[in-house]
Amino acid sequence: MKHPGLILFDVFSRLLSILPKRVMYVFADLLYLAGYYLVGYRKKVVYENLRYAFPEKSDKDIKKIAKRFYSHLSDVMVEDIAMLHMGTKRLDQFVTVKDMDVLDDLYRRNRNAMGMLGHYGNWELLTTIPLHSPYTILTVYKPLKNRFFDRKIYEMRRRFNEVPVPMKQAYKTIARHQNQGGPYIVGMVADQSPTKSGLNYRTTFLNQDTAFFLGAERIARKYNHSVMFPAVKKVKRGSYEIRFTLLFDNAAETTETEITEKYARTLESLIREKPEYWLWSHRRWKHTRD
Repeated sequence: MKHPGLILFDVFSRLLSILPKRVMYVFADLLYLAGYYLVGYRKKVVYENLRYAFPEKSDKDIKKIAKRFYSHLSDVMVEDIAMLHMGTKRLDQFVTVKDMDVLDDLYRRNRNAMGMLGHYGNWELLTTIPLHSPYTILTVYKPLKNRFFDRKIYEMRRRFNEVPVPMKQAYKTIARHQNQGGPYIVGMVADQSPTKSGLNYRTTFLNQDTAFFLGAERIARKYNHSVMFPAVKKVKRGSYEIRFTLLFDNAAETTETEITEKYARTLESLIREKPEYWLWSHRRWKHTRD
């Protein structure tokens, strides 16, 4: 028998998916008030990260960014819960795909691609790309410890024929699709703090000595992918734009770490433009250089 809490979650998700935007975001406002003022969800981490990244900003400015971040994070959480049951027409009210000519050109040339994205905007909206492109989308992810939410995120990413790929199966799955010959895009969130054994490249990122995992770059260079930077930009509350920037057309022609460095600079520029839309609650700088 299904747990009552899980039933309530599904009912809530279905309700959010059909509510008018202004009503849906009332729940986000309540979540923001609870998360910032009552619970203080990872507040110490958020403020530390912001002070590391922007040492030139005053405490007043840091607080303003932090509060905007918590408000945005609450929006994202409510949007993602609603996305579990949103229809395509409803989704069109939230997200518009720009720069489709980038994908269309790559597809016409039968190019496989690596999409290196970040925890910016509402990155889960990238699961809608199969609705707009004939590409097979392979999304590499790290399974969550909580089985229920891991399953729900899997369902959300699978709804529109995206192919979720657990991180440990990434190389094997990509190799299989490479051999099959059909055009595909690999999507990898590349701004996570790598495990200590995987600290393969360090660069200055947001004023900090920062470690980046080289897995995405190594795959792209091995299979000579085109390399893209997909960004989900927040235009206003309840409205996002997906934009694609082509970083390299032939990854095999790049030098070692060149792709990762270009990715870091591109993401950094995006964050500096609107810092409240990056995921400041994760411990990005938990590993220091030995």
